[in-house]
Amino acid sequence: MKFAAFNARCPFELGDRFKGTDGKEHTITDIVALHSMKTMTVRFLYELDGNGKLVDLTSEPQEGAAEK
Repeated sequence: MKFAAFNARCPFELGDRFKGTDGKEHTITDIVALHSMKTMTVRFLYELDGNGKLVDLTSEPQEGAAEK
């Protein structure tokens, strides 16, 4: 088993509000960090309005760091 660590900064915080492409206002209710050992990247996924579905609000993953 490999040991992995990552250092990334999420561009949003819990409770942030924004208008979606549908014109409705949404609130970020959860943030998930998805770390890939293979590509050495971190992608953030967001739950909006407590609906349980995760969406990607950013276009590019961040470069991560992994250690063996």
